[in-house]
Order: sequence, then C-alpha cells, then structure tokens
Amino acid sequence: MIIKPLGWKASLGIYVIFASVLYITHYILIPRYAVSTGKPYLIGYLWGWTLTVGLVFLASLVLYKLEGRPISWSSFAARYRLDRMPPQDWLWALAVLVVAFAFMLGLSFTGEWLAKIPFLAPHPLFPAELRPGAVTNLVTDRFMGMMIKGQWGIVVVYFIGWLLNIFGEEFFYRGWMLPRQEAAFGKWAWAVNGTMFCFQHFMQPWNFLAIWPGALFMAFIIQRRHNTWIGIVQHGLMNFTTFLFIVRCVVG
Repeated sequence: MIIKPLGWKASLGIYVIFASVLYITHYILIPRYAVSTGKPYLIGYLWGWTLTVGLVFLASLVLYKLEGRPISWSSFAARYRLDRMPPQDWLWALAVLVVAFAFMLGLSFTGEWLAKIPFLAPHPLFPAELRPGAVTNLVTDRFMGMMIKGQWGIVVVYFIGWLLNIFGEEFFYRGWMLPRQEAAFGKWAWAVNGTMFCFQHFMQPWNFLAIWPGALFMAFIIQRRHNTWIGIVQHGLMNFTTFLFIVRCVVG
C-alpha cells in the first residue's frame, strides 16, 4: 500500500494539536488538580502524564488503522519499520544515545535563559524535577516533593507511563509520521520530524535548545537506517534513568 505524503499543513496541524494538549495538561490541569485536591503534585502529574502519553500511543494505533491496513503484527511492523536490529543498528542506537545525552548536558545552561521568557517559564507550582537544572535538584528520599519510600504503586504507574511514552512517541513520530514526511519532504524529512518532536515537548519548554540537536540526529539516523527500533532503544534508555531514580527512592 502506498504511503501518502504528510506535507507542511498536516504536519503543523498535528504539532499544534499535540503541543496544545501537553501545554494544557502540564500548565493548567495538573496544577489545578494539585491545588483543588490538596494532594501532592506527583499524584496529579502521574495522572496527567500517563493519560497524555497514552493518548499518543492510542493515536499511533488508530492512525495506522485509518490507513486501511490489516490488523496483524507483520503488516504493522512493515509499515512502522519495526525490523530486527542488526549489530550496526544497535551501535547506531548507542551513538544516538551518546549524542543526545552530550547535547542535553552541554546545552543545559540554555534552560536558564529560556526559562526567563514568560511563555517558556516553569509554572510556579512545578517541583524541582520539572525546572531547569533538574538533575542537580534531585533529593534521594523523595520525588516531586513527595516521600515515596515503600510506595511501590508509584513505581508501577510510572513504569506503565514510561512504556506508553516510549512506544507511543516512537510509533507516532518515527513509525507513522516519518515515512509520510519522507514522501513529502524527501531527504529533509528528518529535519522536519526532529524539529516537531523537539518543540512539542511543552512540559519543559526551556529544554528546547538542549533537546533539539539530539532529536534531529535521531530522526536522521532512523531515516537513513529505516528502523524505528533505533529510536525506541535510544529513547527508552534515555528516559529509564528517571524510573531507576524512583525505584531507588521507593526502596529507600
């Protein structure tokens, strides 16, 4: 089945929709939930974050079906480029991880600059983990201001969110969207895809400049290698560090 192109209008429309959902969830709904219920910010965050990444995961499946494709793993894997990982693709996944981490660390200082722009600044209720310099703000006995020692339910919910986040975004942006953008933009599809992926991260907009180079490099490699697993592996490992920190806090 022919893959239809996804041009500028459709790409920007999708960006606006998902960026708006993320902004409304993290800057309006979660803070209001925390204030109205008096519960720790972490509880509202887990609800909001899990639901939004779950929405992206669901969208990636629905959009596949709307293309009129059969419900089978072989067809899904072929359309979303979920091929087996040869040794060179594992190396590429590691290279993307290193590059993305290096830029995140090296450009972390730009977060302080962007946070001074009112539209990109953290919400007043954001905990230290959702502010510039989050890595240096971590406290080993709590997460987002909540003591979570022994709270294994937090681990379970965060792990579910992590799975939905990684597979949802990679299925959506690299599996469904990138091939269609290649049909529209040719060899420059990676630049459009990586930029959209970076700037839809409105839960922490001050990280835009730090995320952007790694997002571009990941989209470029996946377009060259035609293997979405590269993004899943890199993205999963990159975000797994937060999960490990939460486990450490729960264990105490």
